[in-house]
Amino acid sequence: GRPGDEPGTRRTAVRDLAMPARPAGPCRLAVGDLEVTFLPDGFITSTPQSSYPGSAEALWQANPHLLDDDGMLVMSLGSLLVRTAGRTVLMDLGWGPSEIDLVDPATGTATGRISGGALLEELEREAVRPEDVDTVLFSHLHRDHTGWLVRDGALCFPNARHLLAEAEWRHWSAEGRAGIGPAPTEEQLAALAGRLEVVAEGDRPAPGIDVMATPGHTPGHLSFVLSSGAARAVVLGDAVHCPIEILEPELAFIVDVDPDLARRTRAHLEAELLRPGTIAAGAHFPDLVFGRLLPAAGRPSWHFSDTTHAP
Repeated sequence: GRPGDEPGTRRTAVRDLAMPARPAGPCRLAVGDLEVTFLPDGFITSTPQSSYPGSAEALWQANPHLLDDDGMLVMSLGSLLVRTAGRTVLMDLGWGPSEIDLVDPATGTATGRISGGALLEELEREAVRPEDVDTVLFSHLHRDHTGWLVRDGALCFPNARHLLAEAEWRHWSAEGRAGIGPAPTEEQLAALAGRLEVVAEGDRPAPGIDVMATPGHTPGHLSFVLSSGAARAVVLGDAVHCPIEILEPELAFIVDVDPDLARRTRAHLEAELLRPGTIAAGAHFPDLVFGRLLPAAGRPSWHFSDTTHAP
């Protein structure tokens, strides 16, 4: 069954590190004049070692707040809705309305589950229709970020510009790559081909939203910097899946295309997140997707309470 709260439940603002991890519920953040809302689509659960091969059991014993009652690593799935200067922007498109079991191909043993399907219902709660979305920004094209790209054979968000990095499109549209592993499906790539627009480092696709190149997890991975006045937030995408990746920089996620580059990118992002007043938005983070990285003796620490939650 689905771990966590019933759909639509709103969470309290402070993460209790003594509690098992759950998928994040809807929550809201103000970045100056920008309104940012996390819209859950579902969840991923996996054995920690299947997501982070070679990681020590002691590491997870020391971080039980990242695991559920069954000792499974919990990752949230969803999109970020950004309202800015009359614009309606979605960042990434979740997993979509399906469920699959994750299986170790070498042994055939179950290693986790991916489940989605809530995004359109959550958009409706925000009084946003698919045709109201004017911009879709992709951090990258892994399938858990493209799930609502196509619906009933057509673009789910028919009036939106669909923006991503050129290197990302080249990588996934190469012959024979579609549908393999975490890749987008052929149907998704075909729909996107006629509508995609390319963005790059430093571009501003909407007021208060700037593009930051963060390659490594995939060749054209992007993060997004939100700013308004003195307020600032960094939408991480999958440059950081889980806070443990900043706290333990040598870890590599199982589907990082270039693990060494991904580590260098995370080091760069750590410096960005330690800038005073900067908030991080990690859409795969369990429980709370917004927080701050605070300096501390040794490694920095995460603080999860600087958020305003949806009512």
